[in-house]
Amino acid sequence: MKSLFFGGALLAALAGTPARAQSANPAPPAAALQRSTPLPRVIVAPATEEITVTASRLPRIVRTFIDMATMPSPIGQVSRWKVAICPKTTGMRPAFTDFVSKRIREIATEIGAPVNADESCGPNLQIIFTEHPQVMLDTIRTKLPELLGFHYAPQARELATVAHPIQAWYATGTRDRNGQLMFDEPYEIKSATVEGSRLRTGLRSEFVAVTVVVDLVAIENQEIGAITDHIAMLAFSQARAFERCREVASITNMLLECEPEVKAVALTRYDRAYLKALYAVTDRDSKRHLLNADIAFMMRKLLADEE
Repeated sequence: MKSLFFGGALLAALAGTPARAQSANPAPPAAALQRSTPLPRVIVAPATEEITVTASRLPRIVRTFIDMATMPSPIGQVSRWKVAICPKTTGMRPAFTDFVSKRIREIATEIGAPVNADESCGPNLQIIFTEHPQVMLDTIRTKLPELLGFHYAPQARELATVAHPIQAWYATGTRDRNGQLMFDEPYEIKSATVEGSRLRTGLRSEFVAVTVVVDLVAIENQEIGAITDHIAMLAFSQARAFERCREVASITNMLLECEPEVKAVALTRYDRAYLKALYAVTDRDSKRHLLNADIAFMMRKLLADEE
């Protein structure tokens, strides 16, 4: 099984990128990121206006929200963090990188995702701010293609193409019924212990490493708190990027051409309910549509409890 520690390898691989792309503390071009003091506070309130959702519309909205927020893993399940996350943020001044990593840890604790209490741990969640995102991805593609996630060699260039201001790539693994974690890749034959049943496989998907790349030029004038909450939605659930507007207020609408009332500058009640449900549902070796049904039930319950 491949090593689960990618932090040092990733930083070493990026050492050959152009100076502006790989500098540990570049001066970000975004006006909202140029302030050195005081550090912007996270805005905890959702958008000023929020659509009222009737009970009859809620199940459909929840199902759509979940379908847009999760991609199937290589074995057709929903991947989540099972090992404790260790975030590391690079590409900005220390005050900003520390803020982002701390905020991600806080959100992980709030939603019930596992967190490594040791801040000097080996990172498995890399958050990279850069003015040259495609250069960064080209470097990862050639030096650490495992970080792009499960793919065949001819798919690598397309997979490593930057198409969004904030984008994520997921290296996943499959854990068998004996607890053995196998890195998901197409060219290795692995031996796994499974269930002797037509209903259960004994295999479960999980994140091994997540890489989020943020285009500093494209996010110009955005608040660091809003950017971080947007990153969190990608860091904790497998959605490479957000491409369509949701019907309800969501941080995922922040960078899209959506109606003003559904845009948000922080995690909304729908975002939080989804992430909490994702990490609260029972971990079972089910296909994505079955686990999504569990997540939808839990998400509706969490939203109803807030009424």
